[in-house]
Amino acid sequence: MSGTAADGPDFEPKFGGIGWRQVLQSLVGFAIAGALLVWGLPRVAETTWPEIGHQLTLVGWPVAALMMALMLIGLYCYTYTLIGSLPGLTHFRALMVNAAGSMVSNILPAGGAVGVALTYMMYRTWGFTKRNISTSLVVTGVWNLLARLVLPVLACLVILVGPVNAPRSVLIGSGIAAAIGLAILGLFIAVIYSDKVSHLVGRAVGRLARPFSRRVREGRDFDHLIQDQRDRMSNVVGVHGVRMTLGLAGMFGFFFVLYAVACHAVGVELPYVEMFAAYAFRQFLTVVAITPGGLGITEAGTAGVLVAFGAEPASAASAALLYAVFTHLLEVPLGIGAVLLWWFGPNHPTTEQLGAGGEELVPTESLPQAQPLDTEPAPDATGAGPETGPPPDTP
Repeated sequence: MSGTAADGPDFEPKFGGIGWRQVLQSLVGFAIAGALLVWGLPRVAETTWPEIGHQLTLVGWPVAALMMALMLIGLYCYTYTLIGSLPGLTHFRALMVNAAGSMVSNILPAGGAVGVALTYMMYRTWGFTKRNISTSLVVTGVWNLLARLVLPVLACLVILVGPVNAPRSVLIGSGIAAAIGLAILGLFIAVIYSDKVSHLVGRAVGRLARPFSRRVREGRDFDHLIQDQRDRMSNVVGVHGVRMTLGLAGMFGFFFVLYAVACHAVGVELPYVEMFAAYAFRQFLTVVAITPGGLGITEAGTAGVLVAFGAEPASAASAALLYAVFTHLLEVPLGIGAVLLWWFGPNHPTTEQLGAGGEELVPTESLPQAQPLDTEPAPDATGAGPETGPPPDTP
């Protein structure tokens, strides 16, 4: 397969295939996840598997159908974020990209690297330029990271100042987490909107990366790379920032409703503010790459938070498992179907996309033609190997 549009040299993550190391990492990751679920979950929640199984039997088909519908609506909301970052993309193709990327992240530990490369390949076969794809990957990565910082910060603030009867240890931890989250969030926003801060961060990152990156030692300018990405982001975010933010908020919003439905279905009776705190903590734990998609870690963690708030242990553990079934396991067959449809289906090129200036849509036919898309591994922007940034999204 080959792309149909090109531009100058740019960020180009490439998929080098799945080798025995990746398979071994996946098996080890699933083994750890299995141990955390089988042994860790009931221990953290202070319950037993027979009690968890009994609570799960309370879930009927109407509730399961409702949860499935909420999951699909949440995934559809995220297509607005992807379309905003890559104008010219359709909702259907955005769903394919999201499903495929989430599936890879849910199968492989640190699967975000493969997910980014797979997303890049899908976009190229649809005729998007390297420059537009690069900007989209950076923008969506930053937006997802900011969202995963905002959610726990909001939850911590709700715990600290809201009507939540939390234990002292939870209050102390929330205060520390909120302070750290606000500091990191402020730094990201400052880098995006402040020339002075972005130059300082660019030079600092360059100095830190120098001992570990051959390309930096050979003269690769990290500060120039950051400024270039900021310029591209300003065009996309300035026009489509609201759409991207609303799409991401819609996805996390519907997934929170899904989480609340799962809790009520198995007997967790807590105020919604406490459910939101547990939900936000779970989303933050998904960035832990020890297991595929954070499986096992997120379930034990969120069950522990629910129990700390006063939920019945078996119900808390059951809610964590039920939510994982819809947001983790069911995304795997959806992603496999998306990859098969992309690989074997017709890949008609997009009719229009952002031009060289990145400010308005132009017909794709007017852009330069690309060379065939290769699949050999290529170094990332720092020369440290294939890109290992965050996936498009893992709810």
